[in-house]
Amino acid sequence: MFIKLWKFLRGYVRISISGFAIERLINQAAAAGVVFADLRRDGVCVDACVSRRDLSRAAAIAKRVGATLETKAHVGLPAVLARLKRRWVLLIGLAFFVAALLLLTSFIWRIDIIGNDRISTDDILSVLSENGFAIGTGTRGIVYRDVENALMAQFADIAWVGLDITGTRAVIRLVETIKRPEIIDVTTPMDIVAAKDGIITYMATSLGTPMFRPGDVVRAGDVLVSGRLEIGVEGEAITYEYIRATSVVWARLSYQISFEVPLVFYEKTFTGRTRSIYSIMIGEREITLPHRQHDFIYYHVGFDNTQLSLGENLPMPLGYTVTTIHELDRRLSRRSFDEARLIGEEMVQSRIAEELAMDALIESMRIDFAEDDFALRVNVALVTTERIDLERERDVQQE
Repeated sequence: MFIKLWKFLRGYVRISISGFAIERLINQAAAAGVVFADLRRDGVCVDACVSRRDLSRAAAIAKRVGATLETKAHVGLPAVLARLKRRWVLLIGLAFFVAALLLLTSFIWRIDIIGNDRISTDDILSVLSENGFAIGTGTRGIVYRDVENALMAQFADIAWVGLDITGTRAVIRLVETIKRPEIIDVTTPMDIVAAKDGIITYMATSLGTPMFRPGDVVRAGDVLVSGRLEIGVEGEAITYEYIRATSVVWARLSYQISFEVPLVFYEKTFTGRTRSIYSIMIGEREITLPHRQHDFIYYHVGFDNTQLSLGENLPMPLGYTVTTIHELDRRLSRRSFDEARLIGEEMVQSRIAEELAMDALIESMRIDFAEDDFALRVNVALVTTERIDLERERDVQQE
């Protein structure tokens, strides 16, 4: 590898030797210190490589012995520079490109945040920007410790932070503190109220005055356990103490879910016709190139964003976006009963996941289907057991 690099930097000439004195030319050239490399016979000729410095000496020896030496190509850096001298516009363009590349690589064009779980990436980038560290900031003069201290001062949840800049990419690695346990305020008076309608099945009260017992029917908002305690004995004045009531209450709940699955619907398919729109991104600015408007009635839009980069650590502030518009054909179609029923069952499971708590226990579920000409009616009767205890602050001032 190094020999090839050395030959390229010094430059060499590919030649072709012909005639009846080829061997004589090679022998006399070797005696004179002229080195032929990569000797190859091509029919009646011999191809070889010789250094630019020895070309004139090899030509003189060939003339003396009666051989023919023909120059085929000049190879290497000197030959490239010689050709560029005759193309000064290309040389200026190359110099401008190199200067622009060196200029662009002296700025930060991407900031990656690693290690944040509770802290938002946008919040971290906002604090960095307020302290003069953002996309487009020059890499010279950046004080790593100042950037790290700014984040440590702003976010109490950061235990350690480190900044690493490689090329045009900045990586901020941080370690968050251990999540603090939730502090329960036991001084604020609280009632336990029902979160939903139901029949109480289990009730375990630690603090407070129970207002219901298992088997009772409650409505959402009813006070299940009061945070007011009566203090005193019969025949004496009653005083009250207000505390934070605590209780675990489970209840049996009933749900009625109804919806329709259309049997007749519009099915969309791709026609194969597309229209592409190209945009150039320079920094945070996007320039859309001229394009023809599409005449699609129904369509789907897809985006493909590409940022130019000279490697993982050398992203550039240049890129392009290809917006592809796919034409759709909308046709009237009809589902079978079995297809609609399958969709209905999937929607039931989705509704249950959305409306029920994670710890809810399903005791029974009945699904009824009723079909007409245009839709499948789905009726769901659901019975569950769930926790319904909910804290609500007690307004002591009004009492």
